Amino acid sequence: MLLNRFWCIAVKIMVCGKGGSGKTVLTVLMARVLLSENFKVYIIDSDESNVLLPAFLGVKPPKPLIEYIGGKKDEEFLERIFPDIVKALAKAKEGIRLDLLPPEYMSISNEGVGLVVIGKVREYGEGCACPFNVVTRALLGNLYLNEDEVVLVDTDAGVEHVGRKLEEVCDGLIIIVDPTAESLELALMLKTIAQNLGKKFWIIANKVTEDIEGSLREEAAKLGLKIDGIVRFDKDLYVSCLRKEPLKSNMAASDLRSIMRKLEISGACSSKENR
Repeated sequence: MLLNRFWCIAVKIMVCGKGGSGKTVLTVLMARVLLSENFKVYIIDSDESNVLLPAFLGVKPPKPLIEYIGGKKDEEFLERIFPDIVKALAKAKEGIRLDLLPPEYMSISNEGVGLVVIGKVREYGEGCACPFNVVTRALLGNLYLNEDEVVLVDTDAGVEHVGRKLEEVCDGLIIIVDPTAESLELALMLKTIAQNLGKKFWIIANKVTEDIEGSLREEAAKLGLKIDGIVRFDKDLYVSCLRKEPLKSNMAASDLRSIMRKLEISGACSSKENR
């Protein structure tokens, strides 16, 4: 059975959550699931700190997209030239098309997943990540996708993307939690934001062991959170992350495939769902 028809339209999905919950890893695994179902999949790396996504995907890092518009500039300056940023990125009359970006700004895995990196903070004293978020908002807000194209946005840890209103330019949120109270509290905030914006959202718990699943669901329920899917702790995945190599996973990948088949993650562009 093909993945839910929700995925049969072009969608932009943000993968959000607490730092260390596994957003980057699950983003790569979800991309593989979608690719196996004959979708064209892109990952946009909007996390200004984590540099391991290319390694997990098995590609060389592409040139950061911030360099395409002349490099990192002051946030206020980029806000003033926002229309010019959109114009520079757009290569088609419909808007910005990822497949038309110069090849050095996209790496493609052996499986066929395209990776675009917005930019990274790598130098002492270079300033905050705000300019990267301006570029991310310009890209996502003016992105043109063909039918059956899916974009997964690997966000920065925590709430910076909330302050930059990136949720407004996406179709839905996948909220990743781990078995910690901090993670659940952040999920509650993200759920509220998604509901207020009329966006679909799903909560997936990661790195869950059999002995903790019941307690995790219980604590989530106290906050009014429904865990939509459980990804079990996968030792093989953990080791491949530690070794900074292309991700190897059987258990977690299988769990994610089942979750994505079950949930209407592809219905992100439809009307607000009562939860």
